[in-house]
Amino acid sequence: MPQPAEPTCPDEAPARALALLLAANGQLGPHEWQELERLRAFRRLGVSSARFRELLEHCSADVGASLCGRSWLRAAEADYVNAVLDAVTDEAARVLVLQLSMAVITADGRISRDERMVYLHGQARWGISPHRVMQAMVVDAAQG
Repeated sequence: MPQPAEPTCPDEAPARALALLLAANGQLGPHEWQELERLRAFRRLGVSSARFRELLEHCSADVGASLCGRSWLRAAEADYVNAVLDAVTDEAARVLVLQLSMAVITADGRISRDERMVYLHGQARWGISPHRVMQAMVVDAAQG
């Protein structure tokens, strides 16, 4: 499994982490893409939608397909996922990534096993409680 390429700009680390979380099941459906747009995710992450699509394609090629259908991370996959997650050092950015990820992976009305696995891994890696993510989602919804 390749190590993730360093973001060309450290500010892309949150966008890359979100792309990884969303690439877990190997695909991003139209409902999920619409949710990203509705939440203004690209602007909030500081990347264009085209750049986010590139990051998503890279993550899908690197790790997405190998996760499909399993409920655990192999050591090489965990190293890759951890490297991407660890590049996000700002606590607020971590919460935003988890908040956006939760909204997007539930947009199609279901959460796949691989989406859940990688999301929960990120949450645990960063030490962010589900309550904190839900609070951020409620505040975001109230702000419209």
